[in-house]
Amino acid sequence: MADAPPTDRPRRGRPRAEDRGLVDERVLDAATALFLEQGFGRTTLDQVSERSRTGKSTLYGRYANKEALFAAVVTRSIDAMFDDLKAAPSDGDVQSRLRHLGRELARVMLDARCVALMRITAAEAGNFPALATLGYQKSFDGTARFVAEAIVGPDGSGSVESALPIACRFVELALQPISFQATFGVDPELLKEHVGRHVDDAIVLLTTTGLLKS
Repeated sequence: MADAPPTDRPRRGRPRAEDRGLVDERVLDAATALFLEQGFGRTTLDQVSERSRTGKSTLYGRYANKEALFAAVVTRSIDAMFDDLKAAPSDGDVQSRLRHLGRELARVMLDARCVALMRITAAEAGNFPALATLGYQKSFDGTARFVAEAIVGPDGSGSVESALPIACRFVELALQPISFQATFGVDPELLKEHVGRHVDDAIVLLTTTGLLKS
């Protein structure tokens, strides 16, 4: 009697790192889509499990609750926003570099998905203040660091850390008003028309007060 053909048996044990990464991507993709479609309140972990084709035990093993999952979605969205930035030109003075970077930062901040997630985060701030703080702080800190690097410039004259206070002031003057208005309902397309003025006004103010050197 011939031997039965070998059968493929499922591998047991811990999944490989690349497999875990694929599962995480599926979960976060599904969660992002559901949060954007339904908002935070109507989205459930069971829905995320079903849409991502991920077992509930696997999902709950990664995210203890919906707040933890939403925090991961926001974190990934902010990281993607920074990945989408175009580098500031290496030539030109600091004002030129900031003019370019300010417009680039506003472009990614006013992306429809980014604005939608900011609005969800703001809407849930009263119930989950830690989530709102996480989103705000990660976005602000990352933006300020990009600006500080542009201030220092390609020649590395000065340190990024010493440029951070000026960078924070630039973000507060040029970008936060735009982000605030978008979060609370102003049409991003209208705001895009005023980005250049906000950025230029901030550069003029920081230059005339001596914080930025010509």
